[in-house]
Amino acid sequence: MTSLRCHMVWLWVVFTLAVNATPTYQVPNLERLAHSIGLNLPDKLEPDADYDATWSYRGRSLRVRTNAYGDVSHIGYKLFDSAWAAAHDVRPVLDFIERYALEEDVLKPEDKAEATSRKDIIFLKGNATMLKTLTPETPFSLNEQERRTYLMEWGKGSGQVSLRISADCQTLLGANLIELEEMLERDLQRTASALPVDTVPEAWRSCPVSTADNVAVADGGTFLCDLICARLYLCPDDTCPGGYRILTDPTHPNQALNNLLLTGCARHMVSLRLTLDKYGGIRKPLSVTLQQFVHYCNTTGCRLYLGIKERTDTGVSATLFAVNTKLAYCHTLSLIVPYSVLQGNSIMAGTLYAFTPLQNVTENFFMNNP
Repeated sequence: MTSLRCHMVWLWVVFTLAVNATPTYQVPNLERLAHSIGLNLPDKLEPDADYDATWSYRGRSLRVRTNAYGDVSHIGYKLFDSAWAAAHDVRPVLDFIERYALEEDVLKPEDKAEATSRKDIIFLKGNATMLKTLTPETPFSLNEQERRTYLMEWGKGSGQVSLRISADCQTLLGANLIELEEMLERDLQRTASALPVDTVPEAWRSCPVSTADNVAVADGGTFLCDLICARLYLCPDDTCPGGYRILTDPTHPNQALNNLLLTGCARHMVSLRLTLDKYGGIRKPLSVTLQQFVHYCNTTGCRLYLGIKERTDTGVSATLFAVNTKLAYCHTLSLIVPYSVLQGNSIMAGTLYAFTPLQNVTENFFMNNP
């Protein structure tokens, strides 16, 4: 009798967990949207998957996508060709359009005005209801003013729609600053921490290379001013005549430290004692590696730039800028970096200010508000 009772309790627990099982979501708004349309998703989805023919709502195909961790990262009407959208460099804008069109069918009329007021968008022609006239076969144009706005147009005559969308990460990702900070904190800690190889990263291979002080320099450009730049120091690759690899030699500390901060490439893993300066004056300590932070920035579409504030005999005070021009935000990481990290003997300390919007940011912001 006791064993039967235990078996029944175990079945009840399994049933309860199955009934209440739910997938994880990248931001809370997606979970609310799924509940609003009665979308019954399995508790576990494949990572980096695009489901565009599995679920529907009101007779229209839905697109449900997951990120690298298996979280639901997008829910919306399928309005764009899947293969084309996957390769588009402003896919977050296309995702926003698909999600916004679905939300228009979900929200009650009295809630739409308030919801729309929280989204930085303007219909120049047409209206939100006409979003549903867009299909994967509809020709359209999408123009970008970098770090400012996107202009999307389709249709003709009375059916023409023209929509201006602010390049704002909160609008495009459907999350407020607090939720974005929570997303960063969660995803940064579960990002892989691996030591990169010293081959030149793909993003740097098209950069112009010059020689200074017998060291090759790949110039990845600047951010806002010449003092904030992306320059990678290279040394000859003995296995490939005419080729280069990343300089990691501690006998060239300034160059090796520069490369470490921009690429994570070094001879040792580097521990990072990080403080996340969150909205509301909350300071959250995190223990990660510099390699995790660099990898996280690379996978989220950020380009890294480095500014050196001060050099001493023992190290440098520096600021690392992770810039996402498509979503118009910047993570700013203020660092104290001892040269001894190149031998794997020290811990790097830094304070991270996340998701600074870039629409109206100028050089003076960073110069006057370090």
